[in-house]
Amino acid sequence: MKKECPSCRSTRIIPNADAVESDSLSIRIYERPGVSLKGVRHYPLKAWVCADCGFTQLYVSRPQELAQSYQRYLGRA
Repeated sequence: MKKECPSCRSTRIIPNADAVESDSLSIRIYERPGVSLKGVRHYPLKAWVCADCGFTQLYVSRPQELAQSYQRYLGRA
């Protein structure tokens, strides 16, 4: 399946580019709220970039693990 830009419909997509901010851009979940930094998990983001218009979409690289951490945060796991 060929990816298509939702903005300009170009098929010139750069997939899985690293989204970085100094060390890394990531999603952070506190599995145990109020307990300093214990139980903190980071989930790196990947970017899909349109080579024509620059539209960029970010995707978390391990969505199932992120969901499990979120459930622990909610106290449901």
